[in-house]
Amino acid sequence: MGSQQVADVSAAVPSAVPSAAVAVEAIALRVTPDGGLAHRAVTGPLDAGRHPDAVARDLLGLPAGGTAHLLHSTSWRHEPGGRVVLTYACCPDPHPALPAAPLPDRVPIARGDGPSSPSPAAPRPAQIAAHAARHLAFLCRTDTDAAAVIASVPGLARALDRWSPAPAGQLPAH
Repeated sequence: MGSQQVADVSAAVPSAVPSAAVAVEAIALRVTPDGGLAHRAVTGPLDAGRHPDAVARDLLGLPAGGTAHLLHSTSWRHEPGGRVVLTYACCPDPHPALPAAPLPDRVPIARGDGPSSPSPAAPRPAQIAAHAARHLAFLCRTDTDAAAVIASVPGLARALDRWSPAPAGQLPAH
């Protein structure tokens, strides 16, 4: 048996993606009066030279280095036309007076056509927000900084308890 060689694919990967082809989406989550979650999303372009974290903060109006909000990258997706969307979750919503959609407790997971096609064709906004909620539920149990912010928001830990704390790519328990 000879040694295996790993192909160098760096030449096949573009060194820079045009900024118009990449967007940042920030999903703001808030606790509803009935103890559930509501979500709203804001999206903007990733301008050349900017870090996606900074764009997400700007979209939400968050200060850099603040500790009152949790901002976390949760997923990415490819859209028709070639755009890549980098998704962030934020809690609590820094602008709770803005309209938001309730997030049902049970939202089907967005899935692709099969094991070798994992990307869903067109995930619904609630599916993207539900993925973010599951991600934050996981962080609440595994990241002390995230857990501290979540615990500081009345009702948020209990609202996230409704979501399976599954890491990305793992099927939730419900």
